[in-house]
Amino acid sequence: MISGATIPYMRNVWLIACSFFFIFFGFGTAQLYLVVLFNDQGRGQLALLSLLLVYGAFLVASIFISKLVPLLGGLKRSLIVGASTYVLFVASVALATTSLLLIASVVVGIGAGLLWVSSTQITADSSTARNAGRNFGLQTATQNIGNIAGILTGGYLVHTLPISSMYLILSAVALAGLVLLSWVRPPREELEHRSFKTFFAFDKRMLALFPVLFGFSFLAGQAFTAMNVIIVALLGLGAIPLVIGIFRVSNIAGSLSIGTISDWFSRSLVIAFLIIVGLIGIVLFTTTRALAPLLIGVICIGVSLSALPPVCLAWMKERLHNEEYLHAFGIFYVYSNIGVVAAVISNLYLSPRASFIPVIVAFLLALPGILLFQSFTQKDRR
Repeated sequence: MISGATIPYMRNVWLIACSFFFIFFGFGTAQLYLVVLFNDQGRGQLALLSLLLVYGAFLVASIFISKLVPLLGGLKRSLIVGASTYVLFVASVALATTSLLLIASVVVGIGAGLLWVSSTQITADSSTARNAGRNFGLQTATQNIGNIAGILTGGYLVHTLPISSMYLILSAVALAGLVLLSWVRPPREELEHRSFKTFFAFDKRMLALFPVLFGFSFLAGQAFTAMNVIIVALLGLGAIPLVIGIFRVSNIAGSLSIGTISDWFSRSLVIAFLIIVGLIGIVLFTTTRALAPLLIGVICIGVSLSALPPVCLAWMKERLHNEEYLHAFGIFYVYSNIGVVAAVISNLYLSPRASFIPVIVAFLLALPGILLFQSFTQKDRR
């Protein structure tokens, strides 16, 4: 535990949270409209290939994160390098070159590993066990606020500007987030060259969490693939800003409120509750053709997938040792990106509604997984 990680280091938490607003205002909007616009142009397969490269590279980079961070000079530099790749990716779409888009997809995937693991480590080091859920939830909430602002802005820009101009504006917004990160001061830099612990990907504690990490990230992947297709088929393209806006508002409400609530109650029970909420949402969203239950399903899915990451991260901080954080957070994003990649692949072979079946199976397996993680980490409680 980093001593004094309360008021002095809350500055880091707020800077990272605010930077995520700008970064995902730009990147989240670029990603959403990439799929929609490319489908409309008959290039939907290229958009899906780009997403596969992004999250495949993110997955691989997260495995080696304990090596990459010291190699780049610590958490601060890793944070800056990671954020810069998001700006480059958004700008690359503006140039409308297939080869450049695919190269940028790989680069931003590696950068995502650096940005997410470094920011998670800094937030964990800047938090105590009593406020970790709130702090991780704040980061998730501002990311989703940025996504909402971007979706609404993108809905206007896509009808008023050429695509290249729209993406250049979005890259400039993401650049503002990069600037904010320059003021972050990590409590520790993680400059020590750590041995590459392959076992951590197969550690029984992490494997017990695999179903829940796979499940919420699979849902996150569906948020910019199958969900959009279902919404367009049922309500039309013009409904995307409205429905996804409601989805993102539920993301914000879920991550902020339940992240904070998890600091007061048993995190294992909170995670189990969120899994059940997610299952209810999936059933409602995929089986109905009426607007009201579809929106209820969207809200349930939004709350579940946005609240699960901060609560899981806070639970890991609570039950694992400090020296294991960098490895554990890296594997957290490895497992998560397996879920996103699986979501993209499922949309290549399954109908939009049937593509939700894997997450239902994962969430059902996640319930006993929660009990196993709690049992396996009993000795690690501080």
